Amino acid sequence: MYHKPVLLTESVDALVSNPDGVYVDVTFGGGGHSREILSRLSEKGRLFSFDQDSDALNNAIEDPRFTLINQNFRFLENSLLMYGVAQVDGVLGDLGVSSHQFDQAERGFSIRSDAPLDMRMNNMQSLDAQSV
Repeated sequence: MYHKPVLLTESVDALVSNPDGVYVDVTFGGGGHSREILSRLSEKGRLFSFDQDSDALNNAIEDPRFTLINQNFRFLENSLLMYGVAQVDGVLGDLGVSSHQFDQAERGFSIRSDAPLDMRMNNMQSLDAQSV
């Protein structure tokens, strides 16, 4: 599994108050939180998820209520406006590095492996941690 969310049920219990609502997962990753949010939504509910890590695209969910946006969530407002969404019912962010990123030595996050220091959440960016 890409990443096992911690406190999954508890966080989504607190988040989803309206099954017909619009929700945002700003750190899609392996999609664990997004899948749980979708399980709580009606056919009218919508979920927009963000992740700047292109590896996360491999975990996209096939569901008409779901949209995965491959961008940093700092672009949340403009991205949602492009989809005609001006207001949301809740936003979830599981901030930090995922176990998937630690487990891949070439990503350069882990101290468990001898690899170049990279630490880019978006591996398309040119600036890595070794250059800083």
